[in-house]
Amino acid sequence: MIVNLLLVALLLLLLEPLVTYYLDSKKLRRFPNASLLSGVSDLSYILQRYRGFRSKEIHKAHLQHPVVRVGPNSLSFSTPDAIRAIYGHNTPCIKGGTYVTAAGAHPSLLDVVNKEEHARKRRILSHAFATRNLEQWEFKVTDKVQKLIAQFDLVCHENEGEAIIDFRTWSNLFTIEAIADIALSHHLGCLGQGNDLVAITTKDGREKTVNYIDCLHAGRRATSMLIWSTKWFSSLRFVLKKLPGFFQTQWRKGQGFDEMVHYLVQQRLRRYKNGEQLEDFVGCLFQDKHGDARNLEIGEIEAEVATLLDAGSDTTAISLTHAMYFLLRTPVALSRLREELRVALDDSQEVSKYAKVKNLPYLHACINESLRLLPPVAFGLNRMTPPEGLMIDGNWIPGNTLVGVPAYTAHRNPLFSSSEQYQPERWLKDNIKETQGIFIPFSTGARGCIGRNISYIEQTVLLATLVQRYDLSLADSGWNLDHEEAFNLWPGPLPLKIRRRENC
Repeated sequence: MIVNLLLVALLLLLLEPLVTYYLDSKKLRRFPNASLLSGVSDLSYILQRYRGFRSKEIHKAHLQHPVVRVGPNSLSFSTPDAIRAIYGHNTPCIKGGTYVTAAGAHPSLLDVVNKEEHARKRRILSHAFATRNLEQWEFKVTDKVQKLIAQFDLVCHENEGEAIIDFRTWSNLFTIEAIADIALSHHLGCLGQGNDLVAITTKDGREKTVNYIDCLHAGRRATSMLIWSTKWFSSLRFVLKKLPGFFQTQWRKGQGFDEMVHYLVQQRLRRYKNGEQLEDFVGCLFQDKHGDARNLEIGEIEAEVATLLDAGSDTTAISLTHAMYFLLRTPVALSRLREELRVALDDSQEVSKYAKVKNLPYLHACINESLRLLPPVAFGLNRMTPPEGLMIDGNWIPGNTLVGVPAYTAHRNPLFSSSEQYQPERWLKDNIKETQGIFIPFSTGARGCIGRNISYIEQTVLLATLVQRYDLSLADSGWNLDHEEAFNLWPGPLPLKIRRRENC
């Protein structure tokens, strides 16, 4: 029975887009396809994902065309005007497509589509995400950096002063520890353990250990297989969850992340009810700045926490890995950064103070240049045109059409000369202000990433500390790759050779 349902679903999944393509009521055939299947199936997204770096494939199409069709009802744009029209503060576009698919009964700030509901959620969280508040919680980041360098110092000591570490894994352990503390005042212990194991108690009272990183990635892998088929997502998910195989295995493993979120929220709620006064993000979900209870549903609180523990850990870990990779591939940049840190910082400080590094121009230039070349979210974030349609970059786009601008392509605009080269110096030039509208690693407009300040604090403090404290180099010559190839290795290792510097 399940197999028959699956066959019927797949048949409909194929036939409906073919009929829609030939009728072409929206006149989208006027735009060239990004791939052979783009006009008739969203499967092209999935196939591109597993064949290689999807955003690079779409970028190749954009080198020839400013607008390309990436799905039966989806268009990708590449110009600054399109960024303003689609993501700007006054855009009539709303979130659609994958956001609608991914959102559950309680959409988070990231997923919510309705603009009024988004404004309500943003008001609740905006105070906590303000830079002045984040700086008050710098001690949480400092604590995690201290735990990380303690592990690095230990492994160096055990190996006669020099060791090889997997920076990708350790940076991810750092970010999940940091965001759990910043969000929930919870200490996971992953940096001390050297792994991502988190002990939890399930709703039915069972003691269980989950792999934070693994279950997060497993859930994503399962969802990514179907999320682009917005009309059929629920039906296909229902069927595939019943069938033994890759999807079912990944989906079940991914449920561990939801169980962990529920456990951590319950632990934080218990502390709140016991009268503990804790400064963290979840505190602002329990009560406002005047101390009055918000009385939010527990499902809404869990949805916001899940987003924080997801986006707040993975994307920053990716950014840190790429920033380190580019620095070590570019010795001149590493040397210049080390000199800037030598002048600005006190060698006696074990961890760099954010007040000392937050305005260092070359440190920020190195981070921004890495974010430009390899943004953690490289594809075009889905937006839906209003029912009446919208003019985008000189093209009239019918209503209820999915549109987006890939950050990967926007960051290769001709305004960035030699755009494929890692050149932090570009961010120190006077004309860099011209590129502000096309630098979108955190998106832009009213729906831009509210957590960007967290990422910058973590990246600046950790990178400054590591560069000042250790001699660093790539340990595997196999990593001497083009950056697009390096991007495809995520979540593979980034082996670094580290040695404690004599003056630290």
